[in-house]
Amino acid sequence: MDNVSFQGAGVIVNLQFPEEANPTDTITLNLTITAQVGLNLQNFTFIIRVFVGTGWQQIYDEQVLSLSMPQSNVLSRLIWFTLPQNANDSLKCYMYVLTDHASGLPSIYNFNATTVRTMTYDQLLANYSSLLTNYDTLLGSYNALSTRYAGLNSTYTSLLNKYNSLQATFESLNASYSTQKTTYDALKANYDSLNASYRMLNQSYCTLKGENNSLSSTAGAQDTELTMTKDIMYALAVVTVTLAALVAYNKKKKSEPYVILRKETVALKPT
Repeated sequence: MDNVSFQGAGVIVNLQFPEEANPTDTITLNLTITAQVGLNLQNFTFIIRVFVGTGWQQIYDEQVLSLSMPQSNVLSRLIWFTLPQNANDSLKCYMYVLTDHASGLPSIYNFNATTVRTMTYDQLLANYSSLLTNYDTLLGSYNALSTRYAGLNSTYTSLLNKYNSLQATFESLNASYSTQKTTYDALKANYDSLNASYRMLNQSYCTLKGENNSLSSTAGAQDTELTMTKDIMYALAVVTVTLAALVAYNKKKKSEPYVILRKETVALKPT
């Protein structure tokens, strides 16, 4: 707890605040006003504000009017209030004190009090310890990953150099491919034209081949017939020649004279 004390206008004001709080917490304050001399407390106003969302919001006010206080008299107040859901920053306190001891000269005090956090200091400390442990673990992982990264970066540099070399080769081959593709397209166009011509010629060839086969069949039949005719004529010629020879022989045989051969023995005389 924090104790806050103010002195002026013949009174001493003491406040006791918690050091910190969370949104939605209920805060209890102890307020005491002690008269240093006998006086009349004409006006005591105490206002507390807290920052919510985008602006300051009043969450408590206390006012005491025309209270007669003998010397050393103590006025006690127990103040309590609940912090809004989205409260943050610190409590802003405004205090106004006016007594007849210092008539016309009020004391005005503005001060900060309890710090409003979404988490308390102990919770933050626990989170810090947990985060520090995680940090050490992550640092070890980072160092391991850094070492691995160095190795991978070296591999990456090597692969990048190879990639650049392959890229240059690819661009060269791509340029060659474009040239060859142009040539291929031209050749393909010629091929398609020649293929169309070939199909037309092949169709004509098949037609002519059919006609040739038909003519060959006809010629073969005529050749066979001609051969048979030649054979018959040859046979007739042989018969005719044979008959002519026979007739000539018979005529010759009738007119030939007889020849008589006689055998004689010849003796040689000695010399």
